Amino acid sequence: MTVFVHSWFRSGSTWLWGKFRNDSQFVAFYEPLNEELPEWTPHLLKTRAARAFEGDKHPSNDKHYFFEYLELIASDRLQFDKKLAFDRYFLTADEEDASLKDYLSRLIGEANDLHRRPALCFCRSQMRASWVKRNFEGLHIAQVRNPWDQWASFGRHGYFKKSLLITAYCIERSHPGCFSHIEGFDRLVSILWIASTVQAVATSDIILDTDLVSASRSHREKISSQLADQSLPSDLSDCKQPDVHKASPLTQEHYRIFADAAAALRDGPASKLLPPDRQAATSKLGNLTTTSAEFVVKVL
Repeated sequence: MTVFVHSWFRSGSTWLWGKFRNDSQFVAFYEPLNEELPEWTPHLLKTRAARAFEGDKHPSNDKHYFFEYLELIASDRLQFDKKLAFDRYFLTADEEDASLKDYLSRLIGEANDLHRRPALCFCRSQMRASWVKRNFEGLHIAQVRNPWDQWASFGRHGYFKKSLLITAYCIERSHPGCFSHIEGFDRLVSILWIASTVQAVATSDIILDTDLVSASRSHREKISSQLADQSLPSDLSDCKQPDVHKASPLTQEHYRIFADAAAALRDGPASKLLPPDRQAATSKLGNLTTTSAEFVVKVL
């Protein structure tokens, strides 16, 4: 059974992907919708250091992040179109996307040909999670982290903010009106976080909250048990989320921004970004430890 992990940037996704990479029963594809994939050649994959960016705090790797794509790239079978990264970040379950379906099928087929389980570990799939499940079934994991620490960990790396703006632009272009009434980057990205989280959580079979796994032994054991039941990597003992806001606590403005975003999703044009059956995520969201969880529940 194919495993699909739906996460966001800086949520501990590289750490979780590493668990699958180090398990010999899997072929673990790192960020299958990363727009930089077409730029990598076999030579670069073999010779470049396995590092995302300065200060990434990722676990060490002896092979490049995209090494699992090597044979597909070398044989010109990857055929990845950069448009797949952001152009249709939001897909409803019943929409058609032949290019995306063919591409993901090639990755799954590559692992199957090696008689190993495919694990597709995304950072750009959350609002396509229901589409992926409808087209490929499989087992789905939603990996979440509280948004304020997640965004704070972007640091000075402009890539993440640029990517979120591109995502919002693409959604606005295909679904006009979702963001046209939103003022300020913080409110826009809060809408993206809520809508993405609700979609992924509603779809997924296992919810891995990296904050809870890091802080609570009982919760860590609970999630480890769920993973083990599915024959997935289950040793989560090294999950340690840094306390980014320890020196800079949340303010009322943080909560106000998130409340505004939740209201836009509940009552405004952005409501089209939520799944039709919002209640599918209600009980699962109750397990989140995010400082904004109460606002997410209010949206539902």
